[in-house]
Amino acid sequence: MDQADDIIEKLAEIGIEEKPARVYLAALEVGGGLASEIGKAAGVERSHTYHILEQLIQDGLIYRSERDNKLIFAAQSPKQLETIVKLKLEHARSIIPELLMMEGSNQTKPKMRLFEGLEGIKQLFEETLELPKDSEMLAYSSAESIHDYLKEYVPEYLKRRVRHVIAQRAIAEDSEDARAHKLNDKVELRETRLVDREKFPFKNEINIFGNKIMIASYKDLMGVIIESKDIADTQRAIFELAWIGAKEVTKDSKREI
Repeated sequence: MDQADDIIEKLAEIGIEEKPARVYLAALEVGGGLASEIGKAAGVERSHTYHILEQLIQDGLIYRSERDNKLIFAAQSPKQLETIVKLKLEHARSIIPELLMMEGSNQTKPKMRLFEGLEGIKQLFEETLELPKDSEMLAYSSAESIHDYLKEYVPEYLKRRVRHVIAQRAIAEDSEDARAHKLNDKVELRETRLVDREKFPFKNEINIFGNKIMIASYKDLMGVIIESKDIADTQRAIFELAWIGAKEVTKDSKREI
């Protein structure tokens, strides 16, 4: 990838598509010229160049002047990009309150979002860190699966959860990894109850936090977040019942020993 292609990719990240980006770069290099000259330097069809230049004028990236009765187009300073991005951010901020009102008007309808790949699963966990200070999250967990797939991510995530003062209660499959994890319960603001993995296999990670339920499948490398107060409250009640049961299971296992 050459420098121009790299710049075009970066311009795309701030909303400037490939052809307009090429025309803007060509105008920078040419230093001002006819639409046909800029189009040729950009490798863009002549019939499209004028339209793209007009659009870039509206975006504040190109200006035009007249020389010898001909329209000359020239690029605005690259510093203008920062101004454009700031304006877009201000516009976005200005409509957020209205969008939030629209979102709030339909709170009874559950919302579901799908996440894919390891990065998607990490994003599921990142969302739990949005809880306010002194919150609690609930989890059904397989420490073994987490360590298999997110071994490097988990320690840093746990540190940040502690910094956010977000506590956790977890019901986890009993395993060597889970027992090692449980030893750190106090410092990681967690209380863990272990259950027999043969009787109670956890195929997925489930977290309940705020008005959301997160379900992650490590095997399928995908997960979902369901956002609904009613569903979250119901799942929280089911967890509380399971929490009581997990305590009894733990007692029974100790008696057998």
